[in-house]
Amino acid sequence: PHGFVATATMDPSGPRRYRELAQILAADLADRPDQRRRSLEIGKAWGRRAAEIAEAPTHRDPTDRLVTMLDELDFAPEPRGDDATIRLRHCPFLELSTERSDVVCSIHLGLMQGALERWDVDDVVIDRLDPFVEPDLCLVHVAETKEAQ
Repeated sequence: PHGFVATATMDPSGPRRYRELAQILAADLADRPDQRRRSLEIGKAWGRRAAEIAEAPTHRDPTDRLVTMLDELDFAPEPRGDDATIRLRHCPFLELSTERSDVVCSIHLGLMQGALERWDVDDVVIDRLDPFVEPDLCLVHVAETKEAQ
């Protein structure tokens, strides 16, 4: 004979409040005196993890590889043009970035820098991220270091 016992558990189909959690965490980061440095560190850690997942190189060029990773993370990137920028046409954290762009954009900048670190790229650097230069466009500035020249 088999006996069964009913066990109470949380409802896995219940409501989720991830946006509220993100708002709480971003507000905490924004209130810190070292907010930019800390946001970059968090982004770099995320970038190193994301780069491991995207480890199998489908592109030799690190910028193309970065564009592929950003596409997988739903940033809708457009490949680098002649002006040495990557155009991001979507922000996966759009609502939060309009409230806390200082935190969110620093995390995104760190994400890209961390990925390049993980891939051990030293001839390309992400100089800066210009958020919302147009309502549907952020610009990532890519530069070659002295080693590449």
